[in-house]
Formats: sequence, C-alpha cells, structure tokens
Amino acid sequence: MSRRLFPLLSLALVASMLTGPVVAKAEYNNAPPLSVALLGTDKALQFEQPARLDRVLKLAQDQQQVLQYSLAVTLFDDSEKAQQESTALKNFVLNQMIQHNLVAHPFYKFLKQSQFAPRVLSAIDIDQVRLDKFDNPLLTGQFTLSASPREEKVLYVGNVDQIYNVKNQAGIPLQQQVENLQNGEIGKLAYPPIVIYPDGNVIQPHHGNWLTTQYYLPPLTMVYIPFGDFEQSPMDQDIVKLLVQRKPTSSKN
Repeated sequence: MSRRLFPLLSLALVASMLTGPVVAKAEYNNAPPLSVALLGTDKALQFEQPARLDRVLKLAQDQQQVLQYSLAVTLFDDSEKAQQESTALKNFVLNQMIQHNLVAHPFYKFLKQSQFAPRVLSAIDIDQVRLDKFDNPLLTGQFTLSASPREEKVLYVGNVDQIYNVKNQAGIPLQQQVENLQNGEIGKLAYPPIVIYPDGNVIQPHHGNWLTTQYYLPPLTMVYIPFGDFEQSPMDQDIVKLLVQRKPTSSKN
C-alpha cells in the first residue's frame, strides 16, 4: 500500500476505543471526527471517534463495496483545504487549456466534468492492512473511499480526438496497444504517452525506450497523450498532476 500524507490529515498509529459507525448520506456539515464517503453511492461512514483503516474497510464491505482489486482501492482527502487545492489546480489547468485554444477539445470537457482530490492512501490491500499494523493507521478527518472493480480496460486521454476506452488488452504491452490504435483510430502520436497506473504512480516512457521496453498496463490504467514535449510543457505536467488526483466516476471512465 502506498501512502501520501497531507497536513490536515491525522494518521496516528496509537490505540483507540472505537465506537459504532453510522451509515448516512454523504454530507459534511457539522462533520464528525471521521467521515468516509463511499464513491459511487450517496452514503458515508460516520464515526464519533477516529477509527482504524481495517474497520473502515470492513464496514465499506458491509455496504457492498468490492475491495478485490487492491491496485484501484484508494482513499482520497476530502478536507476543505484539500478540496480547495484540487479545485485550484483544476481551474489552473483549464485556464491553461483555454489559453492554448483547447476549450473545444473533448479532453477539456472530460476534465471539467471530473472530480479530483489528493490521494492519501493508494493500492489498499485489505489483507495486508489486517496483517501489518503499519498499514493500518488511525484515521480522522474527511475522506472518500474509491474501490473500482477490476475491469480489463485502459483509458486513453489527452491529445486524441476523443476519450478512448480500450478493452480486452490484458497482456498486451503499451507499445503494441498504441500501434493498434494508431493503425485504426487515433493516428500517429506526436509525443510519447504518459502512463498513470490505478495506484497513482506515473511512468514517463521516453522516445528512446518506450518503443523497446514492454510497459504492461494493469486494468484501469490511464494513458495520457501530451499536447507537447512533456519535459518542456508545464501545461502537460500540470495535467498529469491533476489526473493522478482524479476520482473514478463510472464503469465507462
């Protein structure tokens, strides 16, 4: 499990008495010490005291959240400060796209309709959490738990004429996937793609190695096609920072 910690979050590894949670609609007025919204539902787990991660995951399962594909199980920071920071980054990216005359581009609409928040914990494996106390922090604050089911698909976004949801690509490396798309749908790529794995890790294949190195893409990977030379393009770099924070929205994207 990978960790990203933020100032407003309190993740302390100390013992605590837990009280029973309340399942309620996801609202944050007069928020309790711990509230975990369940992405894709209108429910939130609300606790009167901080709670361990394993307790939160168990109760999420009781609410029919499937946690089998651990690479895509993510805890997002929904604190007010985190929301402000993500909104500021989103608006900054959209403004850059407007300045580059990309307001009519399908990717602009994709970003505008998406929701974002900083990641706190990624690739959460419930079995590992139960086994290792260092992977089972005490949580307090406001969060969203995302637990996308495993679907054999890869999302291609960015400098392409539409959002491509490519299915049945298990075992096919990035270079072969892109070749197939270039021959059929998206045409020749001007710049190497950027790979964003479901756990938020980013791989930047370069011109010299992405055609020779076999980058295998696990289900729900996002492949970003830059609008310019990534290393020289602040806009593309900011877009990738934003995409790492993207909350999955549906089985379609």
